[in-house]
Amino acid sequence: MAFAFVAPPRPEHALFSSEDYARQRAFFHAHADLAPTPLRRLRALSRSVGVADVRIKDETARFGLNAFKAAGAMFAIAAMREDGTLRDGETLVCASEGNHGRAVARAARDAHCPARVYLSASVVQARIAAIESEGATVVRVNGTYDDALRVMAAEAHEHGWRVISDTALADEPVGVPRLIMLGYTRLMDEVDEQWRDAAGPDTVFVPGGVGGLLGAVADWVRTRPTIERPRVVCVEPVSAACLQVSAREGRPMTVEGPFDTVMGGLRCGEVSRAAFDAVRAGVTGYVAIEDRWALEAMRLLASGQGGDPKVRAGASGAAALGGFLALMRDPALATLRDELGLGLATRVLAIVTEGVTDPELFAAAVASPTNGHPAGKIVEP
Repeated sequence: MAFAFVAPPRPEHALFSSEDYARQRAFFHAHADLAPTPLRRLRALSRSVGVADVRIKDETARFGLNAFKAAGAMFAIAAMREDGTLRDGETLVCASEGNHGRAVARAARDAHCPARVYLSASVVQARIAAIESEGATVVRVNGTYDDALRVMAAEAHEHGWRVISDTALADEPVGVPRLIMLGYTRLMDEVDEQWRDAAGPDTVFVPGGVGGLLGAVADWVRTRPTIERPRVVCVEPVSAACLQVSAREGRPMTVEGPFDTVMGGLRCGEVSRAAFDAVRAGVTGYVAIEDRWALEAMRLLASGQGGDPKVRAGASGAAALGGFLALMRDPALATLRDELGLGLATRVLAIVTEGVTDPELFAAAVASPTNGHPAGKIVEP
């Protein structure tokens, strides 16, 4: 069953300085080939759910890949090369559920560095093939993403490899995750430039994971004039709501697996220490959703109902929109819905973070009004 949490007000926490933002903007402005992704307007959906505006940041083809992760990995590796902290030919390693691994593999290849990507046992073959297509070596770990992260860290320390991680566990360096998160703020810069025909969003739905993108969005929002700041809502699977659990406790917490969800990129049990303070200070509400809401969002995006743009999104990619749908339709989430004041005047942004990374799941999801799962699992609507 879905559940939500309204976060109490917290003092501001500055994750990035104005100089940091200037560096990010200079990098992307200097690379015309790293073009913005589209901001798409869902007019029919807006009417059907009863809000003023719903738009999605479509990250299904970021820089020729199929997820937002490329913005972080490419910026971080370029920044490290510029600083002289990354040498040519170093082996770059990371743990991933798929998208970050492929982004690091591509950035490593462009930097003429070998790459090793550590994956949990739950990662589907299509994601493995995508990473290997970028020239990386894939290492499977018998366990969860968090297990893969620890194996990767131990082997990197043993061999002197360079870790390109988008998360930081307890007592780990935060420098690289922080650079990756700074790269993620590019998404919100693009939204700010693209949302020009009306007032910008007042509520932003972001998938949770370890908190990297969420922390980046929260910090970007902090830099806006107070009157213009949208509220940020974190969306997670019910079985892997580590960010909501941590927010409730007021400190980073670990959620133990197994993580029984089709939202593969959000199967995370431990919050990034690099992101937590920004998340805690800047997120208004948290919602943990059942798979059926992500699957419904996948179908809605793929169908282009009412003339809305058609978007082929993966389950994790559709999660933020699924969280919005759940808040609007599930009576169990009324407290957060009322706190956010979602209604006829609301302007919503949902970040669609990935394209199709599991073709079998996508085919089953868009074909089945009962949320059929290719493994035979049925989630009742």
